[in-house]
Amino acid sequence: MFSAYKMNKNSTLHIAFLDFDDLKNKLLSGGQARATYEVSQRLVKMGHKVTIICSRYPGSKDYSKDGIVYKHIGLGTDNIKLNNAAYILLLPFTVRTFTCDVMIECFTAPISTLFSPVFTKIPVIGMPTMFEAKEFSGKYNLPFDKVEAFGAKHYKYFLAYSPINKKKMESLNPKIHTRIIPNGVSEDLFKVKTTEKKYGFFLGRIDIRQKSLDTLIEACALLPKDFPTKIVIAGNGPREEEQALTKLIEEKGVGNFVSFIGRVDGRKKEQLLANCMFGLYPSRFEDFPLVPLEFTGMGKPVVCVDVPGLKWVTKDVAIKARPGSAKSLADALMMMATDKEKRSILKKNARPFAKQYGWNNIAKQYAEYCHEVIAIEKGATSK
Repeated sequence: MFSAYKMNKNSTLHIAFLDFDDLKNKLLSGGQARATYEVSQRLVKMGHKVTIICSRYPGSKDYSKDGIVYKHIGLGTDNIKLNNAAYILLLPFTVRTFTCDVMIECFTAPISTLFSPVFTKIPVIGMPTMFEAKEFSGKYNLPFDKVEAFGAKHYKYFLAYSPINKKKMESLNPKIHTRIIPNGVSEDLFKVKTTEKKYGFFLGRIDIRQKSLDTLIEACALLPKDFPTKIVIAGNGPREEEQALTKLIEEKGVGNFVSFIGRVDGRKKEQLLANCMFGLYPSRFEDFPLVPLEFTGMGKPVVCVDVPGLKWVTKDVAIKARPGSAKSLADALMMMATDKEKRSILKKNARPFAKQYGWNNIAKQYAEYCHEVIAIEKGATSK
């Protein structure tokens, strides 16, 4: 370990998160915005200063919340793709002039790496919020994966969510210094009283391809007419994605037990989580999403797909379907809804599983890694 790091690990830092999203951004306000906030508020309580540099959106203004300063750049249109492009293009000019002790860059779709280390002498830690440029290359027929691979070579430090992220980054940049720190869950969820009503619950961004909502609707169409639970889909996304989901539900004739209710927040979201029979998360690709932790934090078992980004969701708490198979997903839904003994075992394991990922401990690891990076930059290492 680092001797100077040990001496200075309690010093106050100014940490800047470069995060496209923002909790108040009604166009998105996704999992990373929540993760950034949860870590940041705890870093502030530890005595650190935190600034989040995020994208403008309709009505956005710079503000402070729980000691965290939110600053916005780019365009504030109602077109999230346009805002995304503007943020990516303007971020280099922002990091070039911004001063702090360390920056944490949340990789951003579709190119993942935003090249921040090229434009500042401040140490930058890359983080795999969205580290799947190959998927977007396939979707848009553009070489985003090549940009991701080239960009990865410019980072010295990387905060990996899992061994899978770590392995990928090290394959692109063998000299990278990495630390594995997973995403977390609020400890408050462990205290919420829950019941089991007859519905499975999907919560997340409405992105039909990434979240595999097309496969979910196809799976629902394969279920028998006497399937004993409803399926509730909650979330928001681009208007065209929401309209396409509504159309899918209608076309597949499953509207009698599948409902899309749009975005939910606050008390309504908590009640839906607390009262569902099981959580649903059938994504085609992920890095380390928060929602499965929110389900298990509420003591709920999960139906998900066995993809690399969800390997950490173990079979002690989940029934997993084969990727891309509507039949396999339908079978998983049927088992979860009808096998009460199996479901009870998974429920019993859920909260103990989630407690491994409490945000309080995760935030301490962020602070430790920031100090370690600064120590390395100062040459305070024993080689």
